[in-house]
Amino acid sequence: SRTQNEGHPKWFVLGVGQVIKGLDIAMMNMCPGEKRKVIIPPSLAYGQQGYAQGKIPPNATLIFEIELYAVNKGPRSVEAFNQIDKDSDKKLSELEISQYLKEEFARDGKKRHPSVHDEILADIFKKNDHDGDGFISAKEYNVYQHDEL
Repeated sequence: SRTQNEGHPKWFVLGVGQVIKGLDIAMMNMCPGEKRKVIIPPSLAYGQQGYAQGKIPPNATLIFEIELYAVNKGPRSVEAFNQIDKDSDKKLSELEISQYLKEEFARDGKKRHPSVHDEILADIFKKNDHDGDGFISAKEYNVYQHDEL
């Protein structure tokens, strides 16, 4: 939104509720450079409660002119999986994910206690190694289900 973001485009992950449901739906299958004018009913916008203390009144129908500038791959993309999978065996080991975390921590430059790395690594395996084999497969990584879309 150029009006709410000081003239700059708004970046968000499609389909995870970062914007109103009507925009998530309206932007599905858009291509970079494409423009759309969309009319979003209250049920897919802010409904009976409205938004921002009267800036958008209750039961408002919203009209947007959208231009999609770019699409970037999310963290659960095939490309991200392949980047982490250094030995190309189609599964992520603790060592591969540990190295990836170290690279990401170095990239963002934030100071962290060393225990944070171990806690995050343990949490990743707890939440993603569903079969408990010590590896995260492409299926467990969710490459093919695309929950972020």
